[in-house]
Amino acid sequence: MTPDDDMDPRRLMAASLTRPLSAAEQAALDAWSASSAEAREEIARTREVWLAMGLAADDPTVRALRRDVRREARLDRPAAPDRRPLIAGLTLLAAALVVGVVVKIQPQVDTYAAPAHAPARLTLADGSHVVLSPGGRLTTRFKARARDVSLDAGDAFFEVAHDKTRPFEVATSGRTLTVLGTRFNVAGGGRLTVSLVEGSLRVSQPGAASVLLRPGQRYVGTSGVGGDAQAGDVKADAAWTDGRVVLADVSLSEAAERLSRASGRHVALTDPALARLRLSGSLDIGRMDDVGAALEALLPVRARLTPEGDLKLSPVAGSSRHG
Repeated sequence: MTPDDDMDPRRLMAASLTRPLSAAEQAALDAWSASSAEAREEIARTREVWLAMGLAADDPTVRALRRDVRREARLDRPAAPDRRPLIAGLTLLAAALVVGVVVKIQPQVDTYAAPAHAPARLTLADGSHVVLSPGGRLTTRFKARARDVSLDAGDAFFEVAHDKTRPFEVATSGRTLTVLGTRFNVAGGGRLTVSLVEGSLRVSQPGAASVLLRPGQRYVGTSGVGGDAQAGDVKADAAWTDGRVVLADVSLSEAAERLSRASGRHVALTDPALARLRLSGSLDIGRMDDVGAALEALLPVRARLTPEGDLKLSPVAGSSRHG
C-alpha cells in the first residue's frame, strides 16, 4: 500500500470515527472537505450512519460491517487481501441493516436565482435570511447536522439563523466561510470581499492559513491563495441591500464594477483612461439616469443611458483632468 493510499480522504474519514488523526491526516481531510459541498455531505452522511450503527452495536451483521470498515481504515490488521470498497457505500449498506434506526441521509437541496435587474430577498429552509444581488444564484444543501451553501454568482448579504448543532458554511471563490449565527456581506468581482457586521466568521482556503473575522472587519482576497483581515466600514459594504452604493476613495473602474453588480445594469467606461479617476460618495441606484447625473456632478465624465438601461461613461470633451 502506497503513502497516497494512506492519505486517501475516505480512508481518513473512516479513521477519524475511531481515533484522533495526525496533523497531516487532519489537514488532508480538511482540504478534501473544503473542496466541494459533495465532500462535506459525504463526511456528514458517514458520521450519521456510523452513529446509527453504534445504536445497534449488538447486531451481529452490524458488528461484522464495522470490522470491515476498521480494516479499510487500517485500524485493524486485514485478515484477507485489501478489497478497497468505498467507505461511504459500506456505511450506507450498514444503515439499511440497522433495525429500528432511521437516518435521513438525503439533504434538502434548494436553488435560488435573483432577477437580472433586481435583488431577491430570500428566507432559507432553516430560517436564515439572504439578500441576493441582481442576477445572483445560490444553492443550499441542508441536513440534520450541516448547512452547506454555495454562492454560485453575484453578491449576497446573510443573516444566519443560530443553530450550534448545524454549522453554516458558504462556499464562494474557492473559500469556505464557516459561521454559527452572524450577519455578513459577500462581494465578488475582481476580488472577494467578506464584510462581517455581527457575530464571528472563519474564512478558510486550501493551502492558506484560516482567517478569523471579528465584527467591523473585512476579509479581502484575490483569485490567488490567501487573504487578510482589514478594518473597514462594513455596514457601508452592505448598503446595496438598501438601494445605495457607498464609495470611499475608489477608482472609477472599481466603482463601475460595484454599481454594475448592485444594480444589475452594466456600467461601462468608453475610455480606459477614465479608470484612474477616483471618487467618494453615496449613490442611489434606484434609477440609472440618476446615477449618471451624480457621476457627471462628481467627475469630468458624460453619462449616457442605453436603450437597454445600461450606463456608458465617456470623458468630457477637451478635459485633461482624467489623464
